Amino acid sequence: MSQQQDCLFLDVDTGIDDAFALLYACAAPQARLVGVSTVVGNVSLAAATRNTRAVLALAGRAEVPVAPGAAVPLGADPNDASAIHGVTGLGHAVLPEPAEPAHAAHAVDAIIAAARAQAGRLVLVATGPLTNVALAVMREPELPRLIKRFVIMGGAYREHGNVTPSAEFNIWHDPEAARIAFRAFGGPGGAPVVAIGLDVTRRTTIDGADLDALAARIGDRPREGALMTFLRDSARFYFERTERQSGQRFLVMHDPLAVAVALDPTLVETRRAAVDVETSGRLTTGATVVDWDGRWGRLPNTDVAVTVDAERFRAAFFAAMVRLAD
Repeated sequence: MSQQQDCLFLDVDTGIDDAFALLYACAAPQARLVGVSTVVGNVSLAAATRNTRAVLALAGRAEVPVAPGAAVPLGADPNDASAIHGVTGLGHAVLPEPAEPAHAAHAVDAIIAAARAQAGRLVLVATGPLTNVALAVMREPELPRLIKRFVIMGGAYREHGNVTPSAEFNIWHDPEAARIAFRAFGGPGGAPVVAIGLDVTRRTTIDGADLDALAARIGDRPREGALMTFLRDSARFYFERTERQSGQRFLVMHDPLAVAVALDPTLVETRRAAVDVETSGRLTTGATVVDWDGRWGRLPNTDVAVTVDAERFRAAFFAAMVRLAD
């Protein structure tokens, strides 16, 4: 990995894996986290915002501005993922109540301001529904040309979905917003969507043995207790769910992988194609439809991740957690 720092802005709906992604973003040496915005998705907007501030405080980065955004999707009522992330969104973990900021911009204003301030240098990562991004690109159509890279955790391109047979949760939660975002990016001079979907995230998992090994590496570092307690308690809720479903205890690292790829694109192999989102299918709403063969005649707008170096990603994540414990 290059040690040159990227300016990183995250748009999150902070549940368990978003929290892990935030921790990674705070600890990765090649990242300078300049801001975070929150959106309804895994949990309500209020819960996502509270969780985000609490996780940043855990990481020693309480100064990072957090901008609340859309409290409802563009085209439907919100459907949360509390079955996966727990009532609070952080599983069994309990974090101290974070301090309220003196002032906070709206997510749309914060995304646009960061893109203008860091024109050509900002890496924007969305790990939740794309409502805030869609609103931002409608407000500022130049957004795709202002940012360096736009990475999403979202979609199922050759894989089956995780909320319906054809749809992944982040896209399904607000398919109208996802369609706006996919259609806005990738035009002449604009950054394409880098899509980190279920095709690759399902190949990046951690389990209890991984957390035990991390605890042994961290040893008696200053933040060891609080960090390991949070990682274990939040992951345990997810482990319990996968054990009920499959008999195995593991956590899929959807959102941390998106952040890692934003900082090191060589972690995945991508294939460029035109992607659109189904918004009105009777059975397929929220599906990401890929034109692999150019049948639509559209310009490709998306770099779809098709393979991942899962072990290199896992090593980078755990190395970041060791740094974070200092």
